[in-house]
Amino acid sequence: MPEPTPSPVPDWLCWLPPRLVALDVEATGLSAGDRMVSVGAVALATASLAAGRPEIVCHHLVVDPGRTSHPAALAVHGYDDWLLRHQDPAALHLPALAQVLAGADLVVAHNAAFDLGLLNREMALAGLPPVAPRVYCTMEAYRRRGEKGRAALDAVCRRIGLARSGARHGALEDAWLALRAYLWLQACPVAVARPELAAPSNLRPVPPRPEGPLPPRG
Repeated sequence: MPEPTPSPVPDWLCWLPPRLVALDVEATGLSAGDRMVSVGAVALATASLAAGRPEIVCHHLVVDPGRTSHPAALAVHGYDDWLLRHQDPAALHLPALAQVLAGADLVVAHNAAFDLGLLNREMALAGLPPVAPRVYCTMEAYRRRGEKGRAALDAVCRRIGLARSGARHGALEDAWLALRAYLWLQACPVAVARPELAAPSNLRPVPPRPEGPLPPRG
């Protein structure tokens, strides 16, 4: 019997990188002195999209930033200082995270300058070299399309029919939303299902919170 003819590669798959990682970082605030609180990454083998069964691997971490979060940032990520001061320092997990990003042909982020800038500040504080992957910013790409209105992640998600599962910004879910925005911008017709939004894999148990004001850090 003749060999079956292989299915043609879809046009949209030809311009996708073999392996991409979508990234999101949550922080104590927006200034140059702020620190990382949590990070989410969703790695996708794009060839799996052609079969309609996307293969993703998720990474989700929470770290002690060494300082309290600005109230506005706390309202976004939801990790209070009592929980964070009982977590690992970022430096403990940065080498493994750098390996995840180094294995990507493309790193995708919404407002990539903020996410990669913050991550590389953490790398420098840990005495590690910066990560320098090829980067695609979905926020900038959305603006280049000439779409009307704001280019914040929430606005882009509304445009493509997506929403967060809750009011807070989880790093893993936001990484997945950035991935979905990237695939939409690339005219990819295959949807990647929302991953299980479990707690960070390295989350440490926290002792009972003391009554009254928290004791000083350290």
